[in-house]
Amino acid sequence: MLDNAQTKGRPRALATEGDWWRFSLYEIRDGCIRPADGAKLEWYSPWPGFELSRTQTVGQTPAATQPNYQSLMKLVHQLEYLPGETRYPDCLSQKSQGLILDWCQRNGLLGVLLSRWEAISLAPRHDHAARCVQRRYFRGFGQVIQVQEITIASEDRNATVLIHGLDDLTPAEEAPSKTWARFFPSVGFSERDTFAYPQPYTVEFCQLYGERLIDFCNAARLLVGAILHLGRKPPKITGDPKLARHQALDTINLLRRPVASALDFAENGSVKPSRVAPSLLASFADMFAQDLIYGRPTLQCTCCGTPFVSSAYQARYCSKTCRLREQKQRLRAQMKRAKAFRAQGQSLRQIAASVGQPLARVKRWLRSAKG
Repeated sequence: MLDNAQTKGRPRALATEGDWWRFSLYEIRDGCIRPADGAKLEWYSPWPGFELSRTQTVGQTPAATQPNYQSLMKLVHQLEYLPGETRYPDCLSQKSQGLILDWCQRNGLLGVLLSRWEAISLAPRHDHAARCVQRRYFRGFGQVIQVQEITIASEDRNATVLIHGLDDLTPAEEAPSKTWARFFPSVGFSERDTFAYPQPYTVEFCQLYGERLIDFCNAARLLVGAILHLGRKPPKITGDPKLARHQALDTINLLRRPVASALDFAENGSVKPSRVAPSLLASFADMFAQDLIYGRPTLQCTCCGTPFVSSAYQARYCSKTCRLREQKQRLRAQMKRAKAFRAQGQSLRQIAASVGQPLARVKRWLRSAKG
C-alpha cells in the first residue's frame, strides 16, 4: 500500500543557480572522475550560452560564438589514447586526463547515469515508527523526481534499479551493485546493494556522484560520433555511409529523448517556455538537434581538424588563431615557391601570377631573401 507519494525535484534554484551542476575542482581517483575534497558545488545553466551563439554571426567562427557542446567535440578530438593500453585510465595520456578535468571544472560531469535510469527501489529500512519502509525514486520530466515510500511486511525485499543503455531503450531490472553503484565511488563494496542512495539532483547526490573515465569517454564519443556523421562532411567509413547517418540520427534522438519542453515563471511573474533536461549529455544532444534544424551544421577546421559549428557555408576555421596560423603557413609556402621560381629565371610578374600574390608583395619577399 502507498503510504506517501510526493513529487520532488531539486530545491528551487537561487539567482546564482541553474540547470546543471559543477564543482570547483575534480580529480581522477581509481579511474573515476569525482569532486575533489573541499571542492565547492555550483549550479549553472548551459542554455544562455547556447542561445547567445545562435544570435551571433559566424564569419570566422571565433570561440565566443560556439555552442556549448562544441567544447565536448573539441575535447574528444584532443584525447590521446596510448598504444597497447586498453584499460582506463592507463590508456589515456596524462595530458588527456588533465584536459578532461579542466573540461569538467567548466561544465560538470555528463550525467551518464541520469540519462539511463528510470527508477530505483532502495533497500528497506525501519522508520521512526518501527515500520519497515522501502523508498523509491522514479524519473519524472527534466529533473523532477517522483518519490514514494511504501510499507512492507519485512526487510526481505531487495533493492532494484530499472535502467537502460544510452543508445538502447530496452529496460533491465538489476541490483544497484551492477550499474548504479559504479557512479558512487565512495560507497563501500559491501554496501552497494543496501546503501541509502540520496535522491537525484540533491546536494547529497551531487557530492557522491562520480563518473568512471570509461563511462565519461564512451558517452562523449557516442554523442560526438553521431554529431560528426550528421555534419556537412561526414567521416569516411568502410560501411554504408547512408546507414551510418541513419544510425547517428537514431542516437541523437535517443540521447535527447528525456529532454522536455516545460512551462516556468519568469522574474516578472509571467509564464515562459523552457527546456528541461535530466543530464548535460541530453542537453548537448538537444542543442545539436536544434542547431541542425536551424541550419548550423558541424564542420571540421582545415587547420587543426577540430569540429566546430557554423551557419556560414564558407567557414573553414574553428577559431581566429587557426585562421591566422594557416594564413602564415600558406604565405611561407608561397614565399618558398616564389624563391624557387626566381631561381628558375622567371620574371617577377610571372612569379606573382603563379603564387597568386600582388607584384609589390613578391618584390618585398625576394628583396628580403637577398638581404
